[in-house]
Amino acid sequence: MKRFLTTLAILLVVILAGLTTLVLLINPNDFRGYLVERVEKQSGYKLTLQDDMRWHVWPKLSIISGKMSLTAPGAEQPLITADNMRLDVELWPLLSHQLEVKEVMLKGAVVRQTPESKAIPKITPPSVANEDSTRPIIEPKTNRWQLNIAKVRISDSLIIWQTKGGEQLNLRDINLLLKTDDKKQINLEMSTKINRDRRELMLNVVANADMSGYPYQISGNIAQLDYALSGIGLPAQGISGNLTSDFNIKNDSINVIALNNLNMTANESQLQGSITAE
Repeated sequence: MKRFLTTLAILLVVILAGLTTLVLLINPNDFRGYLVERVEKQSGYKLTLQDDMRWHVWPKLSIISGKMSLTAPGAEQPLITADNMRLDVELWPLLSHQLEVKEVMLKGAVVRQTPESKAIPKITPPSVANEDSTRPIIEPKTNRWQLNIAKVRISDSLIIWQTKGGEQLNLRDINLLLKTDDKKQINLEMSTKINRDRRELMLNVVANADMSGYPYQISGNIAQLDYALSGIGLPAQGISGNLTSDFNIKNDSINVIALNNLNMTANESQLQGSITAE
């Protein structure tokens, strides 16, 4: 037992010495340009990191950044702003100056889904006609997000969502965990509060989605959706319940959403069945 404890102590000392050496030899600000360049190259979005980046070694090896923003091409306002960003990274790739991110965490984030934060497509000027005008024109490929991140966590944040009619909804106290893999299977966990017309809706959602057919088809299931609605014009105890369902969304000439194996409760009432909408 004594030999085991001695070996364990030596191992811990070696690990701590290695982490200390790593912190001293590698400046996390060296990755700033790499992050900005990769995000813009693969998505067209502009990543802005305002403050210096620094190491955080416990309980996870992480790079901490101050205020950040992510802006769509040509947009007037950032799509995402956050008070700070944390990147949980793999240790061994750092030894060869490679940055592998296990998780991105944003705290105090504001996500804007408004006309001012949407991307404005660039207008390509018409080509001048010449003798080679019969040559077929090859359209450039649409720029899509290709930066794969295994896990994204957002805490204590706000989502501002403006509908086509101009109405604005604020989703407050957002806590969100989004996981994905190489097969484009997504797991979502989210809790939030929505206030409107002196009413409050509390949501707690756990869902899974298959994004391999995106943007033409998305399928998956809502494993858990707990809700509680209270406020003006509602019963004193409010309306609360839960929902589970499979879903399938098709984006073709006609957009169709189908909810199958639907099971919903609202106070003492219960609904079971399927719903299809265009």
